[in-house]
Amino acid sequence: MSGRSITDEVVRVHLENPEDINVQKTEEKEPEHFVFRTFTVANNVAGYDNNELILALDPLRKEASILAVDQAIVLCHSQNQLTDPANQVTNVPNPQGAYLPANAAVTVQGTGRVWAVATSATPTRITVIANRRTK
Repeated sequence: MSGRSITDEVVRVHLENPEDINVQKTEEKEPEHFVFRTFTVANNVAGYDNNELILALDPLRKEASILAVDQAIVLCHSQNQLTDPANQVTNVPNPQGAYLPANAAVTVQGTGRVWAVATSATPTRITVIANRRTK
């Protein structure tokens, strides 16, 4: 061990603006309003799309509830899941995404995209309630 002290290599610095490096307080902004929407999808039926972007990318969204009203749907987080042929097979034995049966609801938290894919030729309504913050 050498005879050096721990303070031998200390570089002293004078700060002109020490308040700028203080720890900042972060506060969660509580959601301030709801947005209600209903989408309709169906498989291979004229006038209906077989999928729909039901939640767009939204940095102000805290959470959203999704209800499959009439028929089962598959919820997807990507285009690859959305277009997977497994979601179009009768009774959807191997869904690529989250299978949501008719008359069932799910609540998701976060700001990402969600698509819904029809699993039936019978049109189904999808009700979405989003809880959003104001800027």
